[in-house]
Amino acid sequence: MTAKVRIKAGPVEFEYEGETELGVSDIKDLFTHIETLFKVPILAEVPESHSPAVPPASNPPAGAVPAQKLHINSIATKLKAKTGPEVAEAAAAALQIYENKHTFNRAELLDMMKKANMHFKDSMTGNLSKILAALVGSKFNQVSDGVYSLTADAYQSLEAQLA
Repeated sequence: MTAKVRIKAGPVEFEYEGETELGVSDIKDLFTHIETLFKVPILAEVPESHSPAVPPASNPPAGAVPAQKLHINSIATKLKAKTGPEVAEAAAAALQIYENKHTFNRAELLDMMKKANMHFKDSMTGNLSKILAALVGSKFNQVSDGVYSLTADAYQSLEAQLA
């Protein structure tokens, strides 16, 4: 008979599958050991939201993800976004830094730009191709057709500005 156990407590996760049978006392011992892990300072501090254990390949961690999630209007205001490329960069920051997306497509970027209603102008919709063309290579990576991510430098810079 196969025994299967999966326990997740905060940042600690344990999974076992095998032929060894686990009794109630074995499981109690396991919980005791997991509890001791919460005494380790780095594990005792459970973050409020989960961020990926491995950051996106193109975005090395410059520091911690900003502690407080901001609305796209607040992000655009902090970044002083006035032009189409600036609003697009703010939208990309919202998607990657705050929503932990590794990549985003045109539709996701445009939807986020539109949510920045204090900064978005209708003309930006028609100019999205030009906006993306201006950003790819300097601030954005083109991952595949219609799929983008922030460059590592842009990610670090935005993360620092929003901290």
